[in-house]
Amino acid sequence: MSAISHGFIESPNWTELRKTSPTEAATSLRGLLRDCEAFEKQVFALRGMCALLIEERELWTEFIDPEVDQPYASFDRFIKTQFPNSWGYIRDALRAVKELKDMPFEDLLQIKRANLEQLKKVSSNVRILPDVIQAAKTLPEKEFVAKMNKEQNQHLDIRQPVVMADKGDVDEFEAAVEMAITIEECKTRAEAIKAIGVFYVVENAVEYEHKKGASAA
Repeated sequence: MSAISHGFIESPNWTELRKTSPTEAATSLRGLLRDCEAFEKQVFALRGMCALLIEERELWTEFIDPEVDQPYASFDRFIKTQFPNSWGYIRDALRAVKELKDMPFEDLLQIKRANLEQLKKVSSNVRILPDVIQAAKTLPEKEFVAKMNKEQNQHLDIRQPVVMADKGDVDEFEAAVEMAITIEECKTRAEAIKAIGVFYVVENAVEYEHKKGASAA
């Protein structure tokens, strides 16, 4: 018997949905969208737990690194080559599952990524409270943060997304994030992004003030 229970969404028969009655089609499509919503909430924690088990058991050695034709030498090398489009996301998910190990995994599966990232910053004795877990499962990030700050005396901020223009920009940005994580020993991508910003401000503060003054003259 498999140790994995697959709850993934199967693609429906789109041709039949175009022909079936409006009531049946509407019910089926609403159900599919609800399934998508539920799975999108689960996928972050699922990735994190998969990565955690691979890391803990050193399962990356079960696969061959095509560059050297030998088993992978590290978890980091494994996720970067096996999952080139999502390794940063997987690493974030891994950190979240590690930092929230005091919470049941079944609860993590019911919390969307934004609130999981916020829970990492909530005091460990607070985030295990039943009403806090329920709030994380049901509230949008903004409302969850407001509730934690007001009722639990936390100090959370809403994260703002970093928007990139094209693949080249994204690759350069991800390289900078990876460097910051390694050099600054950042625990999260958010810390790495902040470190990059602080470094740029410090390095260019004098030139910025000079040019700002010149343009105002």
